[in-house]
Amino acid sequence: MASSSSVAAGPTGLSYPSGFDMKASWANLSPYADALDFNVSKGFPSECELSQVHVLHRHAQRYPTQWPLDGGGMEAFAQKLANYTKRHPSKKIGTGPLAFLNDWEYMLGLNTLLPTGAATEATSGALFWSQYGRLLYRADRGDASWNASLNVYSNGTSRPKPTFRTTSYPRILESARWWLSGFFGNTGANSSYSEYNLVIIPEVDDFNNTLSATDSCPKGTEPGDNAAEAFAPTLVKDAHKRFAVYLPEDLKLDTIDIVAMFNMCPYEYATLGQSSFCALFTEKEWRDFEYFADLQFYGNYGFGSPSGRAQGIGYVQELAARLQSKVIMSSDSSINYTYDDNTKTFPLDQPVYMDMSHDDIIVSVLTALGLDYFKYSPHGMPTSVSQAPRRTFNLNQLTPFGARLFSEVWTCPKDISFKNLQPQKYKNPDLSSEPNTTDYIRFVLNNAPVPVDGLTACDGSVNGFCPVEKFLSSIPDLNKEAMYQEACFGDYNITSQVGNGQPRNP
Repeated sequence: MASSSSVAAGPTGLSYPSGFDMKASWANLSPYADALDFNVSKGFPSECELSQVHVLHRHAQRYPTQWPLDGGGMEAFAQKLANYTKRHPSKKIGTGPLAFLNDWEYMLGLNTLLPTGAATEATSGALFWSQYGRLLYRADRGDASWNASLNVYSNGTSRPKPTFRTTSYPRILESARWWLSGFFGNTGANSSYSEYNLVIIPEVDDFNNTLSATDSCPKGTEPGDNAAEAFAPTLVKDAHKRFAVYLPEDLKLDTIDIVAMFNMCPYEYATLGQSSFCALFTEKEWRDFEYFADLQFYGNYGFGSPSGRAQGIGYVQELAARLQSKVIMSSDSSINYTYDDNTKTFPLDQPVYMDMSHDDIIVSVLTALGLDYFKYSPHGMPTSVSQAPRRTFNLNQLTPFGARLFSEVWTCPKDISFKNLQPQKYKNPDLSSEPNTTDYIRFVLNNAPVPVDGLTACDGSVNGFCPVEKFLSSIPDLNKEAMYQEACFGDYNITSQVGNGQPRNP
């Protein structure tokens, strides 16, 4: 967890005396790394059978979007420099640490999944097989990768070919295929197609899709951008003064230009392997940059958004349906029941489910679950602060490139204790014939279990393990708290952050 920094701003550069790693402050643009922890013990219960894992996955490294605080701002910054050079062909743009701008070219495209992103997804799928797949499919010694002969029920009869879901957006679709190439252990990204079915749900405006919920929930995504814009002058103030010394007097950078220079670092790192922009900012400024991004997501998709719960409730409803082995025949959320009302496109009783989606969906699902760990205050996260405050909502821990939220299902014997967990699970016991077993669900975000405080039906849970029956009993209340129709289509005008992911208190 990032903390507030009381350390004086040191010299800029690629390394810092404190040992600070700037990549951990790139927020949702950070390369994937396991989360440190969310104050819950990691590990696995040795006596329990791992029955299912539901994977909600983010795409990996990509080119920027056209959003003004993202690619739109970077393109405008690049054009400003190009226009200046055109007007003053004999003049240098930068000196000192900004001298690289004299030869710099904007090399980024838009939206496309990058080769580094493909590698992140393939690695994620392979790691998932190693950690979970071999247990769920009871791989034998020497079974290093998937084999279709493992896809059988406990009585030995063949299971249907596994089905996974993605959206139609190119970077999401390609991320799904690369993840599956890793899971199925193929050395060629396209050679695993025959092993699975892939349901591709259109990602277009006004089309219900739980993996892209904002397309069908048009309201409530302004407070985060407004909060970030309010904090932006604090973010850029020192850098703006510092850079002015090395630029022509008649080349004026504005706030969005400095934000673009921040953004250029992680995007060029993902695209080119390194970036001269990375050396321009202090440790404090990188921590503030992460907070700038956190403000956007907290207020647009999290507890600070009036539709934060509503945007994530559709996936939560689908998870509940899968846990009950039920298809969904109607929708009061972002669910598209033309996909979910049949087992061809909404399969049941699979050991593994994988849905490829966006970073905002992971944030909104955590919000729809009402997990208090990620809640800041009744009034959102502050903008009138001199530096990033201490908080538990940090995007580099929640939604780095390739982020993954696992919903594990464990079948456990009576009187199980979850206090002592083992770091590695070598064998998956078969408890199908054992009497008096109980199913538990645990949420694991980027390989770190998540506390279920705030999900009241799970009160008393140890290390995040909640009885599935109790979790399912919470769904009606979570549906009410989401206020989907009012949050997504109501007659309200909320432009600042709220406290509980709703347009009003229920």
